[in-house]
Amino acid sequence: MPERKKRFCKFCGEQVDFLEDFNDYFCQHCHSFQTHAEPIDTPRGKKAFASKVDNTLPPEKQPSLPPFWQQNIPIFRHREYLIVQAILSWGPKYTIYNVSGQKMGEIRGKVLSWGGDFEIFDFNNNLVGRIVGTPQLFGFQDKTFKIYDHTGPFRGAIVGRYAFLKRKWELYDAHKNLIGIPNEQIWFKTNWQMVDSRGNLLLSVDKKLFAFRDQFRIVVSETIDPFIALAYAIAIDWMYFRKSD
Repeated sequence: MPERKKRFCKFCGEQVDFLEDFNDYFCQHCHSFQTHAEPIDTPRGKKAFASKVDNTLPPEKQPSLPPFWQQNIPIFRHREYLIVQAILSWGPKYTIYNVSGQKMGEIRGKVLSWGGDFEIFDFNNNLVGRIVGTPQLFGFQDKTFKIYDHTGPFRGAIVGRYAFLKRKWELYDAHKNLIGIPNEQIWFKTNWQMVDSRGNLLLSVDKKLFAFRDQFRIVVSETIDPFIALAYAIAIDWMYFRKSD
Protein backbone atom coordinates (compact mmCIF):
# COMPACT_ATOMS: atom_id res chain seq x y z
CA MET A 1 0.00 0.00 0.00
CA PRO A 2 1.49 3.38 -0.97
CA GLU A 3 2.26 5.79 1.82
CA ARG A 4 -0.51 8.34 2.33
CA LYS A 5 0.18 12.03 2.18
CA LYS A 6 0.32 13.99 5.39
CA ARG A 7 -3.00 15.76 5.99
CA PHE A 8 -4.34 18.15 8.60
CA CYS A 9 -7.62 18.43 10.49
CA LYS A 10 -10.29 20.62 8.91
CA PHE A 11 -11.35 21.76 12.35
CA CYS A 12 -8.38 22.24 14.67
CA GLY A 13 -5.49 22.25 12.17
CA GLU A 14 -3.50 19.39 13.73
CA GLN A 15 -2.21 16.36 11.79
CA VAL A 16 -4.71 13.53 11.20
CA ASP A 17 -4.35 9.75 10.88
CA PHE A 18 -6.07 7.45 8.38
CA LEU A 19 -8.18 4.71 10.01
CA GLU A 20 -8.63 1.71 7.73
CA ASP A 21 -11.63 0.38 9.70
CA PHE A 22 -13.58 3.59 9.07
CA ASN A 23 -12.03 4.46 5.69
CA ASP A 24 -11.61 7.98 6.96
CA TYR A 25 -9.09 10.35 8.47
CA PHE A 26 -9.35 10.97 12.20
CA CYS A 27 -7.91 13.72 14.38
CA GLN A 28 -6.65 12.42 17.71
CA HIS A 29 -6.30 15.99 18.98
CA CYS A 30 -9.95 17.09 18.75
CA HIS A 31 -11.54 13.64 18.26
CA SER A 32 -12.99 14.39 14.83
CA PHE A 33 -13.61 12.30 11.74
CA GLN A 34 -12.96 14.30 8.59
CA THR A 35 -15.40 13.05 5.92
CA HIS A 36 -18.30 11.33 7.70
CA ALA A 37 -20.42 11.56 10.85
CA GLU A 38 -21.13 8.94 13.49
CA PRO A 39 -24.62 8.76 15.07
CA ILE A 40 -25.15 10.34 18.47
CA ASP A 41 -27.18 8.42 21.06
CA THR A 42 -30.38 10.18 22.08
CA PRO A 43 -33.15 9.11 24.49
CA ARG A 44 -35.68 6.39 23.68
CA GLY A 45 -33.32 4.47 21.44
CA LYS A 46 -33.14 7.09 18.70
CA LYS A 47 -30.02 8.18 16.87
CA ALA A 48 -29.09 11.61 15.61
CA PHE A 49 -26.25 13.15 13.65
CA ALA A 50 -24.57 16.27 14.91
CA SER A 51 -24.53 17.85 11.47
CA LYS A 52 -23.88 17.23 7.80
CA VAL A 53 -20.16 16.85 7.28
CA ASP A 54 -18.17 18.12 4.33
CA ASN A 55 -16.94 14.91 2.67
CA THR A 56 -13.91 16.42 0.96
CA LEU A 57 -10.52 15.16 2.06
CA PRO A 58 -8.70 17.09 4.78
CA PRO A 59 -6.08 19.56 3.46
CA GLU A 60 -2.47 18.62 2.79
CA LYS A 61 -1.35 22.05 3.98
CA GLN A 62 -1.87 23.00 7.60
CA PRO A 63 -4.72 25.53 7.67
CA SER A 64 -4.22 28.88 9.36
CA LEU A 65 -6.40 29.50 12.38
CA PRO A 66 -8.37 32.69 12.99
CA PRO A 67 -6.44 35.08 15.28
CA PHE A 68 -8.90 34.62 18.16
CA TRP A 69 -8.41 30.83 18.08
CA GLN A 70 -4.65 30.50 17.87
CA GLN A 71 -4.01 30.30 21.62
CA ASN A 72 -6.71 27.64 22.08
CA ILE A 73 -6.26 23.92 22.57
CA PRO A 74 -7.92 21.78 19.81
CA ILE A 75 -11.27 21.32 21.58
CA PHE A 76 -11.79 25.10 21.40
CA ARG A 77 -11.05 25.49 17.66
CA HIS A 78 -14.34 24.36 16.14
CA ARG A 79 -16.98 26.33 14.27
CA GLU A 80 -19.89 24.22 15.46
CA TYR A 81 -20.78 22.21 18.56
CA LEU A 82 -23.69 20.20 19.89
CA ILE A 83 -24.19 20.18 23.66
CA VAL A 84 -26.49 17.53 25.15
CA GLN A 85 -27.62 17.50 28.77
CA ALA A 86 -27.11 14.30 30.75
CA ILE A 87 -30.35 12.72 32.00
CA LEU A 88 -29.13 11.13 35.22
CA SER A 89 -26.30 12.97 36.92
CA TRP A 90 -25.41 14.34 40.31
CA GLY A 91 -25.50 18.00 39.35
CA PRO A 92 -25.69 19.69 35.93
CA LYS A 93 -23.76 17.80 33.27
CA TYR A 94 -23.43 18.22 29.50
CA THR A 95 -21.66 16.28 26.76
CA ILE A 96 -19.88 18.22 24.01
CA TYR A 97 -20.02 16.77 20.48
CA ASN A 98 -18.42 17.94 17.25
CA VAL A 99 -20.03 17.93 13.81
CA SER A 100 -18.80 14.40 13.08
CA GLY A 101 -20.74 13.08 16.08
CA GLN A 102 -17.74 12.40 18.28
CA LYS A 103 -17.65 13.22 21.96
CA MET A 104 -15.15 16.01 22.58
CA GLY A 105 -15.61 16.40 26.30
CA GLU A 106 -17.95 17.17 29.17
CA ILE A 107 -19.09 20.19 31.13
CA ARG A 108 -19.81 19.37 34.76
CA GLY A 109 -21.56 21.73 37.13
CA LYS A 110 -20.78 21.77 40.82
CA VAL A 111 -23.62 20.41 42.94
CA LEU A 112 -23.34 22.96 45.75
CA SER A 113 -23.05 26.21 43.85
CA TRP A 114 -25.08 29.38 44.35
CA GLY A 115 -23.73 31.08 41.28
CA GLY A 116 -23.45 28.32 38.70
CA ASP A 117 -19.90 26.96 38.60
CA PHE A 118 -18.79 24.57 35.86
CA GLU A 119 -15.64 22.69 34.87
CA ILE A 120 -14.87 21.65 31.28
CA PHE A 121 -13.06 18.37 30.59
CA ASP A 122 -11.72 16.99 27.30
CA PHE A 123 -12.33 13.41 26.09
CA ASN A 124 -9.28 12.24 28.08
CA ASN A 125 -10.87 13.68 31.24
CA ASN A 126 -8.32 16.49 31.52
CA LEU A 127 -9.57 19.74 33.04
CA VAL A 128 -9.38 22.34 30.26
CA GLY A 129 -11.52 25.25 31.48
CA ARG A 130 -13.79 26.72 34.13
CA ILE A 131 -16.91 28.87 34.14
CA VAL A 132 -17.52 30.65 37.44
CA GLY A 133 -20.86 32.34 38.09
CA THR A 134 -21.32 35.09 40.66
CA PRO A 135 -24.07 34.47 43.25
CA GLN A 136 -27.23 36.59 43.24
CA LEU A 137 -29.30 37.57 46.24
CA PHE A 138 -32.16 38.77 44.05
CA GLY A 139 -33.31 37.76 40.58
CA PHE A 140 -33.13 41.32 39.26
CA GLN A 141 -29.40 41.67 39.96
CA ASP A 142 -26.83 41.55 37.16
CA LYS A 143 -25.36 38.10 36.60
CA THR A 144 -21.74 37.44 35.61
CA PHE A 145 -20.04 34.25 34.44
CA LYS A 146 -16.24 34.49 34.35
CA ILE A 147 -14.27 32.20 32.03
CA TYR A 148 -10.85 30.72 32.84
CA ASP A 149 -8.68 28.35 30.83
CA HIS A 150 -6.96 25.20 32.06
CA THR A 151 -3.84 27.06 33.15
CA GLY A 152 -5.76 29.65 35.17
CA PRO A 153 -5.76 32.94 33.20
CA PHE A 154 -8.97 34.91 32.77
CA ARG A 155 -10.31 34.48 29.22
CA GLY A 156 -13.49 36.55 29.23
CA ALA A 157 -16.90 36.99 30.78
CA ILE A 158 -20.61 36.78 30.07
CA VAL A 159 -22.73 39.41 31.80
CA GLY A 160 -26.51 39.36 32.00
CA ARG A 161 -27.77 42.86 32.83
CA TYR A 162 -31.29 43.08 34.15
CA ALA A 163 -33.74 45.08 32.06
CA PHE A 164 -37.50 45.32 32.09
CA LEU A 165 -38.84 41.73 31.99
CA LYS A 166 -35.64 40.38 30.42
CA ARG A 167 -31.86 40.28 30.56
CA LYS A 168 -29.49 41.91 28.15
CA TRP A 169 -26.47 39.68 27.62
CA GLU A 170 -23.00 41.04 26.95
CA LEU A 171 -19.73 39.33 26.04
CA TYR A 172 -16.33 40.55 27.24
CA ASP A 173 -12.84 39.45 26.18
CA ALA A 174 -9.80 38.74 28.34
CA HIS A 175 -9.03 42.48 28.48
CA LYS A 176 -12.57 43.21 29.73
CA ASN A 177 -13.52 44.92 26.48
CA LEU A 178 -17.15 44.65 25.38
CA ILE A 179 -17.13 42.46 22.25
CA GLY A 180 -20.70 41.15 21.92
CA ILE A 181 -24.28 42.35 22.38
CA PRO A 182 -27.62 40.68 21.62
CA ASN A 183 -29.15 40.67 18.17
CA GLU A 184 -32.38 42.44 19.05
CA GLN A 185 -34.08 40.99 15.97
CA ILE A 186 -34.06 37.57 17.64
CA TRP A 187 -36.63 37.43 20.43
CA PHE A 188 -37.69 33.79 20.64
CA LYS A 189 -36.41 32.17 23.84
CA THR A 190 -34.98 29.09 22.13
CA ASN A 191 -32.69 31.02 19.81
CA TRP A 192 -30.00 33.51 20.75
CA GLN A 193 -27.56 35.47 18.62
CA MET A 194 -24.74 37.76 19.65
CA VAL A 195 -23.32 40.41 17.33
CA ASP A 196 -20.45 42.88 17.44
CA SER A 197 -20.81 46.67 17.52
CA ARG A 198 -21.31 46.73 13.73
CA GLY A 199 -24.02 44.10 13.78
CA ASN A 200 -21.84 41.26 12.46
CA LEU A 201 -22.86 37.85 13.77
CA LEU A 202 -20.49 36.42 16.39
CA LEU A 203 -22.34 33.29 17.47
CA SER A 204 -25.74 31.65 17.55
CA VAL A 205 -27.22 29.21 20.03
CA ASP A 206 -30.30 27.17 19.15
CA LYS A 207 -32.14 25.03 21.68
CA LYS A 208 -33.97 22.01 20.28
CA LEU A 209 -37.69 22.24 21.02
CA PHE A 210 -39.57 19.43 22.78
CA ALA A 211 -36.40 17.42 23.41
CA PHE A 212 -36.33 14.89 26.25
CA ARG A 213 -33.22 16.66 27.53
CA ASP A 214 -31.72 20.04 26.72
CA GLN A 215 -29.82 20.11 23.42
CA PHE A 216 -28.03 23.17 22.09
CA ARG A 217 -26.37 23.74 18.73
CA ILE A 218 -23.67 26.41 18.80
CA VAL A 219 -22.34 28.02 15.62
CA VAL A 220 -19.24 30.19 16.01
CA SER A 221 -17.82 32.85 13.68
CA GLU A 222 -14.10 33.35 13.14
CA THR A 223 -14.20 36.67 15.00
CA ILE A 224 -14.87 35.25 18.45
CA ASP A 225 -13.21 32.68 20.69
CA PRO A 226 -15.17 29.36 20.60
CA PHE A 227 -14.39 28.96 24.31
CA ILE A 228 -16.49 32.06 25.02
CA ALA A 229 -19.28 30.74 22.77
CA LEU A 230 -19.46 27.44 24.69
CA ALA A 231 -19.53 29.29 28.00
CA TYR A 232 -22.33 31.53 26.71
CA ALA A 233 -24.51 28.51 25.89
CA ILE A 234 -24.01 27.08 29.38
CA ALA A 235 -24.82 30.46 30.96
CA ILE A 236 -28.02 30.66 28.92
CA ASP A 237 -29.10 27.17 29.96
CA TRP A 238 -28.31 27.76 33.63
CA MET A 239 -30.19 31.06 33.78
CA TYR A 240 -33.30 30.10 31.79
CA PHE A 241 -33.72 26.34 32.14
CA ARG A 242 -31.82 25.08 35.20
CA LYS A 243 -32.53 27.75 37.80
CA SER A 244 -35.70 27.73 39.83
CA ASP A 245 -36.03 31.52 40.03
